[in-house]
Amino acid sequence: MTTYEALANAAALIASWRQAAHLEGREEEENLWLYLRALTNFVHVTGQVYQFEDSLKAAVPSERPHISAHLGAHKGAFAQLAVKLLLKALDKTSEPEQKQHVFLFISLLNFIADTGQLDDVEDFFSNQLEYAPVAIAHFTSHEEAEAWLRSVAEPPSPAYILIGGEYHQFWYRREDNTRGMYRDYPIESELETLTARGIPPQRPSFATRAEAEEWLTNNPAKPYAFVSIAGEHYFAVYHRRLKRHSLHHVASALKAWEEHKRAVEREAALEAAQSDGASE
Repeated sequence: MTTYEALANAAALIASWRQAAHLEGREEEENLWLYLRALTNFVHVTGQVYQFEDSLKAAVPSERPHISAHLGAHKGAFAQLAVKLLLKALDKTSEPEQKQHVFLFISLLNFIADTGQLDDVEDFFSNQLEYAPVAIAHFTSHEEAEAWLRSVAEPPSPAYILIGGEYHQFWYRREDNTRGMYRDYPIESELETLTARGIPPQRPSFATRAEAEEWLTNNPAKPYAFVSIAGEHYFAVYHRRLKRHSLHHVASALKAWEEHKRAVEREAALEAAQSDGASE
């Protein structure tokens, strides 16, 4: 089983325990399970699954889980309480598979603590509705992005990067050192929903893109905002991890999104037709 699969299986158990806490009105416990679920999201969107895998291989097996000293020293709102909850769950369950899932989450907390990311995780969990989809790096051109991705021995994977203002999904497979990237559209559906409600009539207006970017520097979008540049509608997206905005021409972005959706539909129809033909 891969680390990706192990995390997914452990997250499914966490989700079931979160649901039980919700049904029984244990709100504080439910919130801690949600925090723990956010850990898996965090390592995925920041491309750290392989690094976590390496930390698992380096760990010394033991009957009781090791708890990082950094967890005990952390003053945040969730990490220490989450460890106590996991240790309690470990003592309560007799299922070997469930115990393995709990060990995995404790190891994940240790990894995040030992790499100095506990504050980042708590911020990610507490303010996730204020985040645009996380991009880990920005490049001005495809050539620059491709040069960087070729030069990194083990690049973050899977992870979003920005090329100009466009999201690209990057992937890397350690087993055969293959890697690649493709254009993705994680904000366009949100843009479609917001424009369907109507672009706010009162919005910041600028003569040039440079003026808009300067204003956004001091007035960050949370995480999205509409602005007007030279009479055209633009969608501003704040990338908190990169501390920068991207600006998307609304009409062009929606057109690209519609073309992408049609391409996906055509591909799905073609695959269905091929599947039907093969089964006859």
